[in-house]
Amino acid sequence: MCRPFLFQVRLLGYGIPVLLTWVAPVNVARAESDTEPVPAYVASTQPDRIGRVMAPVYINDRGPFAFVIDTGASRSAISPRTAVQLGLKPDVERPLSLRGVTGQEVVPSLAVDSLRAGDIELTRQRLPVVTPRIFADADGFLGIDGFAGMCLSVSFTEQRVRIHKGACARATPEWTVVTAKILPNGLVAIRTRIGDRRVRAIVDTGAERSLGNLALVRALGLETEVRDPATATSVYGATPQAVQGNLVAAPRIRVNDLEIASLPVTFGDFEVFHLWNLVDEPAILLGMDVLGTVDGLMIDYRRSEVRILPHNSAKTPRLRIDDLPTRLP
Repeated sequence: MCRPFLFQVRLLGYGIPVLLTWVAPVNVARAESDTEPVPAYVASTQPDRIGRVMAPVYINDRGPFAFVIDTGASRSAISPRTAVQLGLKPDVERPLSLRGVTGQEVVPSLAVDSLRAGDIELTRQRLPVVTPRIFADADGFLGIDGFAGMCLSVSFTEQRVRIHKGACARATPEWTVVTAKILPNGLVAIRTRIGDRRVRAIVDTGAERSLGNLALVRALGLETEVRDPATATSVYGATPQAVQGNLVAAPRIRVNDLEIASLPVTFGDFEVFHLWNLVDEPAILLGMDVLGTVDGLMIDYRRSEVRILPHNSAKTPRLRIDDLPTRLP
């Protein structure tokens, strides 16, 4: 029997950043040390907010700075505010191309000598400097370029995160262990079943909402639903472009013995699926609207596993259309 993972959810229209994340404007208490396990800024998805996973990051041995952990981003980035605090000037003569969920943009960059988060240590990095609209109170985001061979362990109940070298600790029986595939670009892919279809899912802690591509629309027979004007919604990302999508409840999703019922998914022809070479294959991006509802999440990059500690179903609220917000203004 499948364990309930997420109860009935319906959402109003919203903006959806994927590779770069808008974070709820709240007061963040800075970590005072980088001892392991590191204190972090972790919040679960609740009726009045979308969850987030943040970690203390040290740049050029200064910090900590609060960075969103984004397992869907190929590299890290910082905000202009952080650059000012570091005394570094963005270089418009050495721009970087930024590709997000809705399109592309060229942004200035800056060079840093070192970037450290937990056991991740990167040297001589050139980071894109991204406009403040996607960061709110966060200082940047931590991409997956340093996660090879690492363990990312998140406890939403204890509001803590740990990033360390080597495999994650063996899971106890209450955890669900899902075999993953670490793609060449570093993305974490797992196999799910949506309705009667096997579908590849990307685990993206930097995305607020779950997205589906057009190949998934066809595989699930949802063409009529996505043509309904009532399902139309605008999708906004890290780049200035806005793309139209359609918000439709997906059939029941199963991940091993976990079950996601009536998850609202925004379907569309999004740039991110082109970037990930997932246009022709039915695919879904699982964002924090799903990932933030559990009690614990581990991504074992060495063993290629995702481990999920489900929330106590008896205590999980049933959410309505007007209950689940967006971080966006």
